[in-house]
Amino acid sequence: MLTRIALVLLLLAAFSQAEVVYLNILHTNDIHGGIASREASFMNPDFPPGIGGGAWIATYVNQVREDCLESGEYCLLIDAGDIWQGTPVGNYNSGEFMMEWMNSMDYDMMTLGNHDFDHGAENAILKSEMADFPVICTNFTTVEGEIPAPILPYIFMDIDGISAAFVGVTTSDTYGLVDPELLEGYLITPELEAVEAALLEVYAQGADVVVLVSHLGHPPDSERYTARVYEAWESGEEYTKDFAYNSAELTCMVEGIDLIVSGHTHVALRIPWVNPLTHTIVVQGYANGTGIGHIRLALDTETGSIIGYDLPDGEEYISLLHDRFWPDMEQYELISGFREIAEAGMDEVVGEAVTEIPRGGAEHPLGRLMSDAIRAATEADVGLLNRGGIRAAIPRGPITPRIIYTAIPFEEDLYTLQVTGAELLEILETGMQGRRRDMEISGFTCNRNQAVEDGGKIEEPMINEEPLDPDAVYILATTGYLAQGNVGYDIMLEHDAAFTGVTLLQAVTSHIAAISPLEPNNITRIIWIEEER
Repeated sequence: MLTRIALVLLLLAAFSQAEVVYLNILHTNDIHGGIASREASFMNPDFPPGIGGGAWIATYVNQVREDCLESGEYCLLIDAGDIWQGTPVGNYNSGEFMMEWMNSMDYDMMTLGNHDFDHGAENAILKSEMADFPVICTNFTTVEGEIPAPILPYIFMDIDGISAAFVGVTTSDTYGLVDPELLEGYLITPELEAVEAALLEVYAQGADVVVLVSHLGHPPDSERYTARVYEAWESGEEYTKDFAYNSAELTCMVEGIDLIVSGHTHVALRIPWVNPLTHTIVVQGYANGTGIGHIRLALDTETGSIIGYDLPDGEEYISLLHDRFWPDMEQYELISGFREIAEAGMDEVVGEAVTEIPRGGAEHPLGRLMSDAIRAATEADVGLLNRGGIRAAIPRGPITPRIIYTAIPFEEDLYTLQVTGAELLEILETGMQGRRRDMEISGFTCNRNQAVEDGGKIEEPMINEEPLDPDAVYILATTGYLAQGNVGYDIMLEHDAAFTGVTLLQAVTSHIAAISPLEPNNITRIIWIEEER
């Protein structure tokens, strides 16, 4: 049975002398080194199915490419950034194995994500030099305003006589997500102005269709952001922000973008989002190599425009569950070789758990253990991390780096902030707003009075069993994720964060080795009063 979109395309073709050509765009984003398969514990924590991985991505890509060769359709494989930082394989030599894998997959292009700068601008350039395909990013420049080779602002492709321009862009929020010293000598310019300038150039060079390969991120509540733009305009004001624009906002503010292939926010669009006024189409997938996006564009050769799209698999984002897809064995062997090198030593025993060290929905023993590890590794007064970064309990028995990595898979760097007692309270109050419980803490105890409004819930604060002094200076140690203002901690950006040179994984591994054998610490540090938890 024909879908409604397919029927419309057939009718359009029937009433036109022009030919309709099809462009299949396959896309990944935020792989974060996730080319080894993983278990979908978010689907079923007790019996998680296998999902994703580079060999399974290859199976889908190879099949679509074969189908396109038979049908005469076009096919492109695109990545929207953040290719490494997240697994031992991904982190090997700051992304080297990921570039080798992408070359083996014959990617057609990629843009740079903020995490691709985690080890500095020079590393991002070095990894781009490894690519057998174009790396495009129009707003990454030297301080002199030149885009560093081999990176390009955009590329053109001929699609059966249609000139398609592909423009790359990354988030200017990278400045708050990466140590500024690592970007010295380079700029990530404001995305709005950079995209506007790039579109003027590509249209002047004859572009018919423009695709933005973007690491700005698409929000789950698109209409809330577009409404803000239009409300500002209706009141006669310019819509501006103190941080990066997302793709929903950009579709309002920049005309002439036909399609955005998006990454950064890890939120998949099962069906493409289309701006109802500008008609820009946006696609985006989930993260960690769990699947792949696939949209099939119909292009009219006479007008040189997109006249529709369909979704060959029924939904735009395809979760590569192992009970549906089989791995490409050549890719499986390649990735297994990567793992053998990158994961060496991951199974050495570093400690033992007498019983399970559990995690949970509120303050929990594993969070106490890890925040203690942060404080011990940095010699800080207070250690803090977010609960969302802890993904699995530590089971009873021998503990290996692989087990620890499963619990904290993001390989976070640790940072310290010098703050007064008053500033520390302001930061920690952020983690107590509403009914938030995203706080695992060490060196600090207090009562949390839920009957009091946000900003004043902390009562009887103690630092290492001494009353907190509002005027004293304390050292707060935390992860880069929080220091960069995530999960509501944008207040952190008001303070200078110093890179410690220690990762969370190193800190936790060393701490476990030092205090083993482990038992759960069940003494609550944030005591809720006036309301049951």
